[in-house]
Amino acid sequence: MNFQAGGGQSPQQQQSLAAPGGGGGGAGGGGQFGGAGPGAGGGGGPSQQLASGPPQQFALSNSAAIRAEIQRFESVHPNIYAIYDLIERIEDLALQNQIREHVISIEDSFVNSQEWTLSRSVPELKVGIVGNLSSGKSALVHRYLTGTYVQEESPEGGRFKKEIVVDGQSYLLLIRDEGGPPEGPPGSTCLFAAWVDAVVFVFSLEDEISFQTVYNYFLRLCSFRNASEVPMVLVGTQDAISAANPRVIDDSRARKLSTDLKRCTYYETCATYGLNVERVFQDVAQKVVALRKKQQLAIGPCKSLPNSPSHSAVSAASIPAVHINQICATVSNFSSTKRPFQLLPN
Repeated sequence: MNFQAGGGQSPQQQQSLAAPGGGGGGAGGGGQFGGAGPGAGGGGGPSQQLASGPPQQFALSNSAAIRAEIQRFESVHPNIYAIYDLIERIEDLALQNQIREHVISIEDSFVNSQEWTLSRSVPELKVGIVGNLSSGKSALVHRYLTGTYVQEESPEGGRFKKEIVVDGQSYLLLIRDEGGPPEGPPGSTCLFAAWVDAVVFVFSLEDEISFQTVYNYFLRLCSFRNASEVPMVLVGTQDAISAANPRVIDDSRARKLSTDLKRCTYYETCATYGLNVERVFQDVAQKVVALRKKQQLAIGPCKSLPNSPSHSAVSAASIPAVHINQICATVSNFSSTKRPFQLLPN
């Protein structure tokens, strides 16, 4: 699985940025992970409050999700400790230290994740990218994040972050490149469908199967989520069209598909030289913000207390073009004396 903060660095630069430890490891890292224990106990507070308000079924469902998240969080540090134990068995000290540095970097990235470092007031836009392995979706995302082209498709997908500004408001853009179709076990909630604010469906103009896959993925998404709640964009990639590798999906078929996908916007992109790549993400971000404003207006103005001034609703002003600001990754200098974090005593 890929995890990346969007920026203008080349893949080599990003790799060099990711190598040093971020400063949160060592003995301090154990304290960060050890904090999961009290977190588990503290999770009971919101559940008890919910039980007195919303229906019991909702409260129990929310409690189950909280417990699952606590279990996921607490499962990380035993595996980290196990890796450190295995590292000690490596006879080559240079290799041992190199692996330890990478594990410390992973540890730092985990304990300094968004939930611990960003205020909950930071607004997010959650965009899912779906398509099969021939669609060119990974190249599309990579071009948007780095300004460079890579041909390889990532079969496991990836998770990426970038800053984007819409109508003067800065948002944290979360990009989720799915390795497969949006689905879940029968009778369950599809985590992808529940997570996304918008979806970008991607196919290759050079590949018939990738084109046919899009509508299948759309139907799967609709089985978990009301399509009217999710802004969508359709993208046809043309990264390697040539005389030897001709286009097989003509414009009329692509636009017919966009109509079938609740008349969503259609773009043709080229990740090799950047055609329409930024426009795709600009447009999908703008659609999410516009939908949120529309939903806010539909709720209407707040009811005023007696003898108090009326609250005015937000005006439905047109949304200007989106401007992109890239996040520059910052890392701390790795200290050669940094030690792996230790298990806290009971």
